[in-house]
Amino acid sequence: MAIQAWYPLGRGDKVLLEEPVFTSLAEKYKKTNAQIILRWHVQAGNIIIPGSKNPDHIKANLDLFDFALTREEMAEIEGLDQEKHYYTSTPEKLKQYETMVPAVNAQK
Repeated sequence: MAIQAWYPLGRGDKVLLEEPVFTSLAEKYKKTNAQIILRWHVQAGNIIIPGSKNPDHIKANLDLFDFALTREEMAEIEGLDQEKHYYTSTPEKLKQYETMVPAVNAQK
């Protein structure tokens, strides 16, 4: 079983991205706050789907595998949970998504 993280960066939520815990860890690991958030998701076993049209952001979103957060750091981030969701799946949203994405067999 896998958890899929839609909008793992909170749709660019400035408050989330500027959270002091992420800033401190970003300085420690010489990464960006976004990379810390994405690394947390990866280590937690979430399937992340970060989106960007910016080539530099896309590259940075993949640069997550040369460091690992400690158990304590993972727990500290987990403790930030405010039960805020940026994406909630509904039958209507899923139907809309189906029309946006071509069938797998039709993709080239």
